Amino acid sequence: MRAACTSCLLLLVLAACTHHDAATTPRRAPAANVLTPAYYEVGGAVPAPNRIERQWQEAGSELWHVELPARVTADTQDVPRVADPIEIRLFLPRPAGRVRRPLIVMFPILSNRMLLMREFASGFVRQGYVVAVVPRKELAFDVDRSIALAEKELRVLMMRARQAIDWLVTQPQVDPQRIGTFGVSAGGVTALTLMAADPRVDAGVAVFAGGPTADVLVDTVEDKFTEKTARMRTERGWSKERVRAALRAVIRTDPVLLAPRIRREDVLLFIATDDDSVPTRYQRRLWESLDRPEMIEVRGGHYTGVALYLPHLLQQTQAFLGKRLGAP
Repeated sequence: MRAACTSCLLLLVLAACTHHDAATTPRRAPAANVLTPAYYEVGGAVPAPNRIERQWQEAGSELWHVELPARVTADTQDVPRVADPIEIRLFLPRPAGRVRRPLIVMFPILSNRMLLMREFASGFVRQGYVVAVVPRKELAFDVDRSIALAEKELRVLMMRARQAIDWLVTQPQVDPQRIGTFGVSAGGVTALTLMAADPRVDAGVAVFAGGPTADVLVDTVEDKFTEKTARMRTERGWSKERVRAALRAVIRTDPVLLAPRIRREDVLLFIATDDDSVPTRYQRRLWESLDRPEMIEVRGGHYTGVALYLPHLLQQTQAFLGKRLGAP
């Protein structure tokens, strides 16, 4: 009893440090010049997995590791490692039974670190969802190659995510009519972009995601990208603003640009007030571009915000997905 009371008190304290805005603006029709889902389609039959292996089993869930052959279009073959297998970490509720359940497709944070993925996945599975964590093919953004590959890299991310869903909806535990997506940071950007790229996705939650992508890449303090920007400035003599302009000129797979294809009532955003990994101003810019969907603002930075508010983030995410997808 004391532990339960303590947990409730903690949630109340954390809730008092957040600001929650419901969606407040009219729904917007997609703009004619926005990329359509066909841009991210890859033809062909859904292949059988190269590998499918159960990694562990507990009283209420089990985890499977799946590797799918990647289908590649002719015009993306120059993307590094484009044909790498598509990995899926599939969390299933137990006992499985014959009930088809909503699917939550999750994307890891930068560098595919599984930080927080297990915590969120376990929370969703306890609620009765099927959860698929889909690691991204890492973006190369090689400064020694044409910056024009940046768009192809991002397009391939969406193609691979869609191929993962192609296989997932064939599984007997998955309800193909109820699909949500979730991600933190870079994973949140991927989740929102997928909502525009795949009409099968019904709802999405993004934690500390921002845009436009070019601005986040240039202004982030994350070493992975600051080092690449510094090399371009040193080796090519480019200013920071020239790098920004070059990325803006080619990137079209961007949640801000694709926002007209995303229904604001299907989105929940979390924004951190003091973020410099995905600068807060770009989190707010993304929120504005999506016509101000439901938003919860938390005090803190990129990592402290998640660490301090994890129970609150999970509770609010589960409540939102439950409203959009229905009970598992």
